[in-house]
Amino acid sequence: MAVGPTIGTGLFIGAGQALAVGGPASLFLSYIILSFLTFAMTTSMAEVSTHRPSRYGTLVTNSYLYMSSGVAFASSYLRWYTLAMFVPYEITTAMVNLGLSKPGATIAIRLTIITTIIVGFNFLPDRLFRSSERLFTLIKIGTMATLFVLALSIGLGGVDGHTRWGFKYWKHPGAMNEYIVHGFWGRVLGFFQCLLDSSIAFTFAPELIVHHTEMPASVGESTLLGTAIPGSVSSDVVQTAFPYIMSSLAMGIMAPFNETRLTNNGTGSGLSPYTIGFKDAGIQIVFTLATIAILLSSVASGRSFLYLSSRTLCAMSEQGHAPSVFSIRNRWDVPYIAVAGSALFSTLAFISVKIPSSIMNSYLLRIVTSGGFISSLVGCTIHRHFHRRLRANRITTRHRFAMQSLGTYFGMVVSAALLLAGGLWGGPKANVTGTRAARVITSYTNIGVFGLLFLLHRFRSLMPIVEVERPIDMEGRRHGDREGPEVQPHKTPSNRGNLDAIPEDSGAFELRLSHNMFTEPRVPRE
Repeated sequence: MAVGPTIGTGLFIGAGQALAVGGPASLFLSYIILSFLTFAMTTSMAEVSTHRPSRYGTLVTNSYLYMSSGVAFASSYLRWYTLAMFVPYEITTAMVNLGLSKPGATIAIRLTIITTIIVGFNFLPDRLFRSSERLFTLIKIGTMATLFVLALSIGLGGVDGHTRWGFKYWKHPGAMNEYIVHGFWGRVLGFFQCLLDSSIAFTFAPELIVHHTEMPASVGESTLLGTAIPGSVSSDVVQTAFPYIMSSLAMGIMAPFNETRLTNNGTGSGLSPYTIGFKDAGIQIVFTLATIAILLSSVASGRSFLYLSSRTLCAMSEQGHAPSVFSIRNRWDVPYIAVAGSALFSTLAFISVKIPSSIMNSYLLRIVTSGGFISSLVGCTIHRHFHRRLRANRITTRHRFAMQSLGTYFGMVVSAALLLAGGLWGGPKANVTGTRAARVITSYTNIGVFGLLFLLHRFRSLMPIVEVERPIDMEGRRHGDREGPEVQPHKTPSNRGNLDAIPEDSGAFELRLSHNMFTEPRVPRE
């Protein structure tokens, strides 16, 4: 599973909030819609990546190739920042899973332990970290499958001595919850808020799936990978979506939407529907093991997101889009300065020492999901600009998915709608997770962040990138480099990679393509 390292973000805890606000039917439908959205976005990105696979990641690379440099700068830094914000989200998720919501010294000690584990793992040698990643991924996939089987066994009466639950929670209190208002429109609003809360499990999934296929890319493998990407990403989407959809169905069996433990009595994030169901079934050993497994998933996901964010920052540096200091690696191939810079965001989790971790977790959820929606919009825009320039130069595509370009337009509409609907979280009067103004501002913070980054790029001359000089030894290696001859990283211009761009103020979108950009023959003129 391509997104296996990030399992645990919303599948266990975030789904509880979604279930509470929308009900089991809304949760199930939300996962189906988000799975279809993931497929649409993945195929959109894959069509672009088949022409130019990149080990640096499709969004960062292709935004600089096909978008204006200002949009590329803003989307790249927003991606890094959002991935880094996942780390404190996962840390607070671990606290919520343990039932530790009250601020105090106990929270501070546990936050320190979990943060140290997450950051410490990322300073391990790169090869060792990747080996441990495979192990943690297998553990989390096993946890997901085990919880699903146990939920169906208990809920459908497969365990001796326990009452058969079936789908009783779909009947009482009901399949769909009302949100803000009563009646039909209340259920509609509940469904939309459920869709928003459920999206945490799918955030950045399309890019991770495509990048998982691109990772082996090298100079001699690009053409081969370009032909392998379409089939690989389709398989990865199915492997990701199907278990998620089935898990959402199982969680709707385990707890009713009016269960107060799902939202910690309405304050924010609460327990997983799985742990609530196991506890209510009176199987203490399963409840304990499920709590430990979900805790492990949260910690493992935190270390994975810190790895992704630090490597994103390092890749931006190697391509010339970030200060060169972040590309420095030690002898174990660890970009330790990029890791340290990304790890600074994890300190936000310590706000839970002053306010309940369930509240802090809810605020972080809104921030990371809105960042994901903006990245999806940029990805769709890249796809449209890419094909516009192909047509302008009369070049055929290597692969065309059957659902494109309709899938791209669907992705743009849904992503924009979810981004704009984020303020629904500020609707309920009785919600005690903060003032309405604070909740609404948090939901739209990343729109302002994206705009500020765009404007900052316009004044980039005021922020010169400082090249860091490292002493060279007698064998031609710089201090801190790995063994072997020094290899200067390839840095692309900060404008648009290998493309010769027409000045942005001309209002034109066409680009003059370099000879090594595409290898397909031109379509003969009619």
